[in-house]
Amino acid sequence: MSITITGQPGQRIAVAGDIIKTLRVPYDEVEDRFLLAASDGSLIEGRLEAEEDRFDFRVVVDGAGISRVAPGELTLDWAVEWVTIAPYDAGALPDCGPRPLPLFDAMAD
Repeated sequence: MSITITGQPGQRIAVAGDIIKTLRVPYDEVEDRFLLAASDGSLIEGRLEAEEDRFDFRVVVDGAGISRVAPGELTLDWAVEWVTIAPYDAGALPDCGPRPLPLFDAMAD
């Protein structure tokens, strides 16, 4: 199964599919972004354009499911058990820098 997340008027998002719920976006005047996490391991950054009541979504961490992003909509194709929403905090995002390659012992002659 899957869930689809869509922006709604009044600073809310609707979750439909395996989970059916309307969530209030934790929005303040300083930060127009928020984070969504799902049980499949996905971490999604949402952005609310308050003047236009428009939402954009961006997958920060791919979970087990297939993520499809469309204007104002995000679909997670997986059996999602839970989803949560939180204010944006850059400290909560994983470091996406390059990872070092493993070192191999030199072959002894």
